[in-house]
This record gives sequence, C-alpha cells and structure tokens, in this order.
Amino acid sequence: MRQRQRLRIVLAVIMALVAVVGSVLVVRPATRPVAFSDRLHVGGQPYFWAGVNYPWKSYQDFGTGAWGYSGVAEPTSAAEIGADFANLAASGVRVVKWRVFNDGRYSPEFDARGRVVGLDDRFLADLGAALEMARRHDIYLVFTLFDSGFWTTDCAQGGVQLGGHADSLRHWAKRYALLNRAVVPMLRHIGQHPAGDRVLAFEIISEPEWGIVELHAEEDGRVKVPLADVRAFVKEVAQAIHRHTSALATVEANRAAHMVHWRGLGLDYYSFSWYDWVEPFEPLDRPATAFGLDRPVVLGEFPSQGSAYYSLAQIYDIAYRQGYAGAFAWSYGGGDQFGRWDQVVDDFVRWVNGRWESVKLAGQGAAPTAPVALQPPPYQFQNVQVVDEEDGRWLQADVHVKQPGTYRLQWFLHEAASAPVDASTELTLPFSERVRRLRIQLGDLTEGRPYKVSLGIFDEGYTLLKWFEGLAVLKAEDGTVRLQEKVLEDPCGRRAELDGEAPGHTS
Repeated sequence: MRQRQRLRIVLAVIMALVAVVGSVLVVRPATRPVAFSDRLHVGGQPYFWAGVNYPWKSYQDFGTGAWGYSGVAEPTSAAEIGADFANLAASGVRVVKWRVFNDGRYSPEFDARGRVVGLDDRFLADLGAALEMARRHDIYLVFTLFDSGFWTTDCAQGGVQLGGHADSLRHWAKRYALLNRAVVPMLRHIGQHPAGDRVLAFEIISEPEWGIVELHAEEDGRVKVPLADVRAFVKEVAQAIHRHTSALATVEANRAAHMVHWRGLGLDYYSFSWYDWVEPFEPLDRPATAFGLDRPVVLGEFPSQGSAYYSLAQIYDIAYRQGYAGAFAWSYGGGDQFGRWDQVVDDFVRWVNGRWESVKLAGQGAAPTAPVALQPPPYQFQNVQVVDEEDGRWLQADVHVKQPGTYRLQWFLHEAASAPVDASTELTLPFSERVRRLRIQLGDLTEGRPYKVSLGIFDEGYTLLKWFEGLAVLKAEDGTVRLQEKVLEDPCGRRAELDGEAPGHTS
C-alpha cells in the first residue's frame, strides 16, 4: 500500500513538472532564431516569389453594387486587366497579389442587421474570370481577402456602405455568417475551378494592426477591435483555406515586429510590409531568421519607387540574400506615389533575368529582357498637374482612349469625403491613337479641405465606359492649390499626413 502511495506521489510530481514546463514552453517567446526553409514551393519545387501587388483595377473588381458594375468579367474591365496581365507576364512577373473583398463595399452582401447573407450574383463570375486571366498569362495569384478598412472605417456614400463591419469579427454569430456564407463559398469555387491551382496563397488580412486596440492605440478616427477577435477570425479562415483548397495562408503585418502576433494560428508563412517610416526602428536589411518565427517570411509590400533608402532592385536583393521566401513590390497600378510600373519595369526585368531559375515558379517561358514594350490600357490618364495661367488655375491631365471614336468626358470636382454628384465640366471629343491633353478649371476651393477630381468616359449615348475615381486629390493652402501625394486618405473623410503612418494606399 505504501509503495502504491509513493508511486502516486511520484507520478503527481512528474505530472506537475510536465505542466509547469509545458506552460513555460507555451508562454515564453522564442529567444533565438528558428531554422526553417527560406523558400516556398510551386509544383513541388522551391522558389523565391518575386511578386508584384496588382492590387486592384477599380477597388470593386469582384462583385457589383450601387456604383455600377466594374468587375473582372465586365468587358471593359476584362480588356483593361487583360492588358495589365499581358504586361506583367512580359515583364517576367510570375506571381501577383490581388485584393478581393477590401473594405466590404461591394462584397459580401449584408442584411439590415449587419450579418452576411451571401455573395452577389456577379462575384463568382468575376472570381472565375480572374482565375482564367491568370492561367491565360501563366501567372500565379495570392488573393488578399480583406484590408483593415473592413472594420476600421464606417460610412455610406452613394448607397454604398464602406467598412463598418467590426461586429463580423467581434460577434461569433456574425463571424460565422461571414465565414460560411462568403469566405467558404469563395474557397469552394476556387478549389473546384479548373484554374484553381493558379491560387498559391490567401493573405487573410492586409495590415490588420491599424485596427487593433492593443497594437495601435493612437486616436486616429479608426474603429479598433481586440487582438483576440482578429486572431480568432484568422484562425478560422486559415482552417477553411486548408480544408477547401491546396493554397497557403498568411497575414500581412504592417511592420515586421507585429508578425509574432500571428503565430499559432495555422498560417503557412508570415508576411509584413516595409516603408521608409519603419526603417529607423526596424531596419530592413537583416536575416529572416532574426524574427524567431517558425515559418518562412515574405516581404509582402514595399515601395517600388520613392524610398530614400533603397531602390527596387536593392530591396529584392535584400529579401533574396537575407533568406526571405519572397517579396512583393507596391505596385502595378495602386495609383499612388510609391510605384508606377512603367517607370520601374526594366529594373525588375534586369533583376529577375539574373535569377530566373529561382523565380520562374514552374513556368516554361524564357527569362525576360529589357526594355519591355508595355501595352497601353483601353483607357488611361497620365501626367496630372495643377497649372496657373492668366485666365485662372487649371487641373491638367493627358487622357488616352485606345479605340478611335467620339467620346463624352465628364470631370467631377468634389470634396474628398463625399460622392460626386454633378459634373463640373463636360467635353465631347474625338479620339484617334494620340493622347489628348485635357483641362478642368478650378474655382474657389475652401482652404484646408481635400478635394477629389474624378473622370467619367462615356460613349455618345452616355453609356459609361470607364470611371476614374479620384484621379487627383487637391488641397488649397495659403492661396495655392497642390496635388496631395503623401497623404493617407480614408474613404470616410479622415486624413493624416504620412509621418510615421501607413502608406497612402492602406485603409
């Protein structure tokens, strides 16, 4: 009897020690680098993902809504995106990152209580068109599902709700509806689609930290939610990704130091964005193993131009040399000062040309060579600037329409926080293959208030062919009107200067 009692005591002590050691192992963060593969696989082979953020054509690429339909399957959008993908393929880009739901303005569909009821009748057609587009041009995709604007913003414009979905993360029933009525049907469609293998990974949320209480406490007008709620959502979506597709799952942190908060959720690799504002605190040029993580690390976003520290080629070099599994430049067509593809494409081509076997991602094509002749899109604007002349102040831009004909162009000048209502100027112009230089006269603008200039291109019967939302943002200060380039613009009207903030494309 005493022997059995002693045995029970010994076993109890052992179990207690195991529990203590186990708790230490769970709670204590890694204190030294963890060894892992520095490459991700495509077709069973390891590659460096030298990618580019697409990241959208209209910000409403998937689904439809009150502002009209501009999804991937719509003929004008399909022609534009087709030209973009042809240019990407010719440049040697093998993987692009493309945003799907964004801030929820078009998809998914919500009822009056803010609960997801499903996907609209155009969404899956757009998704299929995107997969076919990728297959046709031999490009792989990383789909970004949400940005933090899904819950950090909350307003309505022109019958469209922008953001306002914090409850979809905070309340389990609404989170369940979002997952099972929107995310899972999308994943199933991809998993069953003949071109579904073109999707290499899903970035569940881009830069969620801007909308997390514990990680961004600054009072900046954003709606914030607890980290635990976002982690719970990420874990559930990652499980669904692995259940319904063969793709990988990740989250793009807004800085390297925040990647640690996404451990233990079933992600396949970690990702972060880097811009100049974070370099003094977290230098880019350091080994991926320095983060002490248990999965590969991808540089999910970086400025392809405009950095005071590095060029595009230097950043790809750092990522390649320091053991990252990939790097995605911002951007092909994000419409901000951090990158115009036509200005950096030859630098990219020269970089991948020397590393083609490591970056071709199972493709059979030859390495690209510079210079690359890029196809113009069907509709294009360039060289936006403010011009002061004797007869007043003008906004000037070069507009190109590929198909010759006569078109009606309507300019809209409106406060940035409101939707355009009435056209400020309408021009009926014939277009040939040449570019037309167009002007809109700027009247009196209220000091300190940001304004957007948008452009609609119509045929002679006023059928909308192309809408350029916010092709310029203006601000009057001290009697001078300036283009606003280095600003963070929230669709609900909040704005902040980019000094220690996120780059201008984020929500």
